[in-house]
Amino acid sequence: MPSLKERVNKHDREIAAIRKLLAAGMKMLGRIEAKQLAAEDEMREMRAYQRETARQLRELGERIDRVVRSIEHGEGNGHSKKRIE
Repeated sequence: MPSLKERVNKHDREIAAIRKLLAAGMKMLGRIEAKQLAAEDEMREMRAYQRETARQLRELGERIDRVVRSIEHGEGNGHSKKRIE
């Protein structure tokens, strides 16, 4: 049977080990939170780029539609068509 002093020493070592685990866990949590914040910032930036890309795509589509309508309706560049003989 271990003496009281041995049991107290063992208990103290166990508490010290638990404290080390907690400290390591807190450091890991801090790194994870920092990475998560960085990822959130990156996602915000990507969403902004995506919105701009969508806007540019809509604008391009509208321009293409205008060109196609112009071609379909025979609209030119504003000059009257003269027959060359």
